Amino acid sequence: MQLRNLGPSSSSDGWDRKWADIFDHYQNDLRHAYYIHAMLERDERHVLEIAAGSFRDMAELRRRGIDCEGMDFSKEAVTRAKQHFPDFSSAIHHASAFALPFADNAFDGSYHNGFWVLFSDAQIKELASEQARVSRARMIATVHNAHNKQFVDYFERKKASDPLYDIRFFEMEQMVELMRAACSEVAIIPVGKGKQHHEDILIKNGVTDPAVLRTCLRESGLAHLETSERLLCIGTVKS
Repeated sequence: MQLRNLGPSSSSDGWDRKWADIFDHYQNDLRHAYYIHAMLERDERHVLEIAAGSFRDMAELRRRGIDCEGMDFSKEAVTRAKQHFPDFSSAIHHASAFALPFADNAFDGSYHNGFWVLFSDAQIKELASEQARVSRARMIATVHNAHNKQFVDYFERKKASDPLYDIRFFEMEQMVELMRAACSEVAIIPVGKGKQHHEDILIKNGVTDPAVLRTCLRESGLAHLETSERLLCIGTVKS
């Protein structure tokens, strides 16, 4: 089952089979939707989720009043999402992230989670350029955090039996370099504390107000870099 290094003409068969297995399970963790909402600016109301997969974050942001659309190249994921979220069906698209079917600056911003971890540097730069094209102001890329050695080791053990865990991890410097091709500035916020600490304990206790979470994340800065699961990387798109 090939899940990595897929190109513009690659088949989605591998991911179609994977999403048939994991789609329902992946509806359960909404933390990334809360992180994204917390970091959106007031004028970023129309946003795109790239490689949405479960489409859970797109759906949660729509429930929160954000005009969020989502796309994925897996036909299985898109079909299941339209069935699971019938009220949002018109905002769910089947497309390739290498050639998004949207006009330049069609969205105020865009984001994805755990997407670039499947690609080479050259492919990521292609994807970043296309993401920037449709994003008026900012683009967000959330990737797995190489500074968290315990998290890296966990994936290393799991990938022997499940290709879903066979991914890349990134250090901050790598992400800045990759995003600089499309962005004039890059800010990085470590997120994800195992559902047990800092912003995640707020979420666990039902505190999902974006202003509260934004304050928590900004005040934490890089203090928890080595214990965070992911790097939420915010790029200001070059004009």
